[in-house]
Amino acid sequence: MSTSLLHRTRAEVAIDAPAAAVYQALTDVGGWPVLYPWIAHTEVLSRQGPHDEVKFWAVRPGPEGGLRVWTSRRTLDPQALRMEFEQQGSVGPIRRLGGTWDFLPRPDGGCRVVSGHWFATDADPAETADELDRHGARQMSTLKAQTERPAALTDDVVRAEGSVLVPGPASAAYERLLDALPPRADAGSAWFGTVDGVPAVQIAHEGRTVVQKPLTPPEPARLYRRRWRLAEEPGGVRVTADVLAVATDRHAEVRELAEAGVRAALALAGTR
Repeated sequence: MSTSLLHRTRAEVAIDAPAAAVYQALTDVGGWPVLYPWIAHTEVLSRQGPHDEVKFWAVRPGPEGGLRVWTSRRTLDPQALRMEFEQQGSVGPIRRLGGTWDFLPRPDGGCRVVSGHWFATDADPAETADELDRHGARQMSTLKAQTERPAALTDDVVRAEGSVLVPGPASAAYERLLDALPPRADAGSAWFGTVDGVPAVQIAHEGRTVVQKPLTPPEPARLYRRRWRLAEEPGGVRVTADVLAVATDRHAEVRELAEAGVRAALALAGTR
């Protein structure tokens, strides 16, 4: 595709946090479900040196909800505090999308974060640019809020985990788990519906991972996600359940909520 068909956008924000810390927060995609609350799940599909390929599942904004799923190839340079990326495949009218993120230290200890995106689209380029600008502004403002208050990514994050060994092959345990969860709206791997009266997303990935996230977290959590991971072992399948939650206060209650969520998740995994 000719570079003349590429269009460009740019976003920038000043953050009162060290550039290296902000770079780490943005490039550590395993932490994105906390950094960016609209991200339901991420999976690193491959990694070789500074290059990786990551799959993202994001909750669509608005009352209709649903999921947006995409894969990006990234090149990370922690010395230069720079990330390059290119989205794989098309999403909606956007046929190609890529760009760079730069984290520029300031003399006062803060930093300036600059992102530049290039794209090709089947839609009106101005409309696509406006959409990317809106999303970029949301990304930047959230990154600023989260990294300027370090507790948001550390002390406020509550994790609980447990596991159980269930008999039989992994495929049987995986289907049994899906049968114990709400019905899937279709045969695909991403489901959007209602769980216990609350809108939720559910993701099934490669027969070994299931993720469920209510869009309205149970009180007093500010974010709540549970996940099942399956791995074959001698004697059966090890099902590990974990809950990720965020608490801005009442941390002990959120810890109890997360631990109860793990017990409930393991009970579902053991359903015959």
